[in-house]
Amino acid sequence: MKIDTRSVAKFALASAILLGLSGCISIKTHSSFEPIFMTLDVNLKVQLQKELSDVFGDIDSASTSVSDS
Repeated sequence: MKIDTRSVAKFALASAILLGLSGCISIKTHSSFEPIFMTLDVNLKVQLQKELSDVFGDIDSASTSVSDS
């Protein structure tokens, strides 16, 4: 197998030109981190009155009353 020296030379020259040009490219980016503010509204329907009356009703029925002697 014979290697064509002209093809190798052209490839080397093209590679050198591409590498040379890519070294001259400069890209600058600006990034900043700013705070993000969020408002979260949570709507809850709580039926505490019924639950509390059930809890205290259980406690009242379980407790014994102290009589004055």
